Amino acid sequence: MPSLQVFRRAYMQGYGSDRGPWRYRLFPEHELRAQILKRCITNISSDRRSLGASLQPHVSSVNEDRYLIMDLSLPNGVWSLNCVFDGHGGHETADYLGVSDVLTKAIFDVDEAIKRDFLEIFSEEVDEIATMSDATIKARVDDQSSGGLNHQKALRCLRGSTILLTLVDPTKKHLWVLNLGDGLVVLRSRRDASSQWNASVLSDNHNGNNPVEAARIKRQHPGEPECIVDDRVLGNLAVTRGNPTKCIRSVDLTVMQRQPVGDHSFKLPRIYTEKIFLNVEPGFRVPAAIESFIPRNLSPPYVSNLASVHYVDLHEQSSCDCLILMCSDGLVDLYMDDLDHVESLASLIQKWVGAVGDIVKDNIQEAMLRLLRYALGAEDIDRVSCMLNVDMPVSYMDDTTVTLQVL
Repeated sequence: MPSLQVFRRAYMQGYGSDRGPWRYRLFPEHELRAQILKRCITNISSDRRSLGASLQPHVSSVNEDRYLIMDLSLPNGVWSLNCVFDGHGGHETADYLGVSDVLTKAIFDVDEAIKRDFLEIFSEEVDEIATMSDATIKARVDDQSSGGLNHQKALRCLRGSTILLTLVDPTKKHLWVLNLGDGLVVLRSRRDASSQWNASVLSDNHNGNNPVEAARIKRQHPGEPECIVDDRVLGNLAVTRGNPTKCIRSVDLTVMQRQPVGDHSFKLPRIYTEKIFLNVEPGFRVPAAIESFIPRNLSPPYVSNLASVHYVDLHEQSSCDCLILMCSDGLVDLYMDDLDHVESLASLIQKWVGAVGDIVKDNIQEAMLRLLRYALGAEDIDRVSCMLNVDMPVSYMDDTTVTLQVL
């Protein structure tokens, strides 16, 4: 006899929607593992020591995150490459990164290639573009009926993606970390099995709320007080998201100060946004938000495609075992919606380290499930169920992607 299905309602804020209440099904404990896996896109390496998972429970929302787990067979052995791409505004730029040879083409060159492909469509001088009619521009860029090549080139320019990349040599003693944007790379290690875990952040925070990044932008654009407004580049408006907690709040998403690829509305003269990008159909999801910052675009570029790269000598780390955790900002955001229980990043990282525990060495999939379950609500079955299947018309949580790599 099938078990009785229980439905409840919750007040929660999604992208542009009212607070509800919204209906969801309460899953019994024994179903939660399968329900989490059902909503994840997962991939595991051939040696089963690297695992990626990307979660977006909302059935009508396209997951814009991408990740890559691969082995590179080189003359001196097999290198391990893991990447996380956090797309925003659409998935087109993250898709392009996922199929690019990110080792042989520098991130800078990838972004320049995206811009160059677009400028080949509009090779005219800025003054000529300013006088072009909307009909002429649309005929050139909205070419879906003839294959859509120009349309795809334009979308890669107006969308964007952050990047996280780790590269480990065949000896597992040398690690390189590359990041652009606000993703997170954490190294967990310990000296021996009896020691406590040590966790360190290996990535830089390229976000509008980072005073160092904000100061850099202001130095590069003297005499432009609105180059940074409310911790956002050019004061660009952001969408709102929320989770089903007792205290519902709105979360403003800042535009990253360093954006690896795409987001050329912040890199090209304003006429390209005014005359071309706003004529791309479908294009920007919230055109009014784009129109609001155009007058502030006086001396582009405002965002940089220069990555932060760090080298870690793993000889100096634990001789017992190490774990690399990479995640898009969605994982952190899942913890940031209850103002009464906001935790520091250091505290969250220690909880993640504890959640994956020792089991990650023997069962990396179980470790990933524990990490995601913890973020969705831990032992609160009601909250986890709500996060997995609340019946809202719009998305209520950010795409969340995590990779684990046991060294």
